[in-house]
Amino acid sequence: MTKQEIIDLLLEGEIGPAIKAMRAAMPNDNVILNLAGQWNRLQKDIAARVISPDYANLTQNQIMNSLLELAKKIPDSAGTGTSGGGGGTNSSGKALTVFLSYNHKDSASATKVKDYLRSRGIQVTIDSEAMRPGEDIASFINKCIREADVTLSLVSTNSLISAWVGMETMNTVVGEHIANKQFIAVVIESSFYQLSFVRTAMETIDKRLAELKEELKYRIEHDLGFEDLQNERTRNNDLKNDLPKIVANLKNRLNVDIIDPNFDSGMERVAKAILGN
Repeated sequence: MTKQEIIDLLLEGEIGPAIKAMRAAMPNDNVILNLAGQWNRLQKDIAARVISPDYANLTQNQIMNSLLELAKKIPDSAGTGTSGGGGGTNSSGKALTVFLSYNHKDSASATKVKDYLRSRGIQVTIDSEAMRPGEDIASFINKCIREADVTLSLVSTNSLISAWVGMETMNTVVGEHIANKQFIAVVIESSFYQLSFVRTAMETIDKRLAELKEELKYRIEHDLGFEDLQNERTRNNDLKNDLPKIVANLKNRLNVDIIDPNFDSGMERVAKAILGN
């Protein structure tokens, strides 16, 4: 299995198969042996229910991040194409593809961005068109990030307090450093630049978590299932942990402002960045 295939497994959350492939690729590496042991112990603790879901999720993320860092040391066995050239294709002649990450409250802006990019010959994947009925959301997101040349994120308060968009952003930022993925942030609402943004956003997330906790308590007391709540709690706890890193990453980038009246000039810069012009 190639380095890129192992990285793809990690980004898809297939930790067990990825560890097996890494051990085969790095049989004498003590770090991968240690991480494999940590992963196996974590799975046993989860099965025995001796640790909380929040702690299990935090530990799993720590192990995955360590595995991704270690994956960079695996020797390359296959070249990877990089974006470049014009006319909507990269250097290998493959049509350039963009995954558009946004919050559905910003769907009007997403449609406008999608239409502009397609007018420049760039293929755009957007969930409203590409996601099949019944398809798993997390799998769809990971697949789109893995297969696209670029993830284009529409930045707004709506998107930054969205657990799904937060997951898309963190997965892409990780992939950007180790899997030759490009991440471009376009600003449609600039409140995240304010010093108080993270504090205010955390209040919203904490309120959401408190509501989930109350509902969870009710369901347990009434012997009702709560799997849906656990998944939502995990996503929101991840967002709470990751939000300061996401905002810091955005502030450290040269983001593109497409707030009217800057839409046309901003999107021209975005198209040039994608096409390598």
